[in-house]
Amino acid sequence: MPPAAASPGSGAERGQGLEDFSGMRQYHRGDSPRHIAWKAAARDQGLLTKQFTGRAETELWLDWAQLPAQMGVEERLSHMARWVLDAHAAGLTYGLRLPGANVEMAAGEAQRDRCLEVLALYGGDS
Repeated sequence: MPPAAASPGSGAERGQGLEDFSGMRQYHRGDSPRHIAWKAAARDQGLLTKQFTGRAETELWLDWAQLPAQMGVEERLSHMARWVLDAHAAGLTYGLRLPGANVEMAAGEAQRDRCLEVLALYGGDS
């Protein structure tokens, strides 16, 4: 997925945050070492990453312009659909930007479905 940007103001109410511990998940390459559950690793439970909820410090825009210019339309749409599914699976708040179409920041199944619909119906020539 593209990198998340710092959000102005107090942040989003949903998605990943830094306020309240909400559980653990399997470690993914790139996770912050500060969020690794080192005690669990010491107990031979494998590498786990601590997850938190609360106000998110970032917002994620899935933006057409973040993809390489040499990519064709279908390849871009495919990458963006993967980003939508990954962002939804991670419980993030995200928005979608395409030439001539935007989906504002939100989270949940309705957001995933709306973004996938916009991508499926996209017919631009950019």
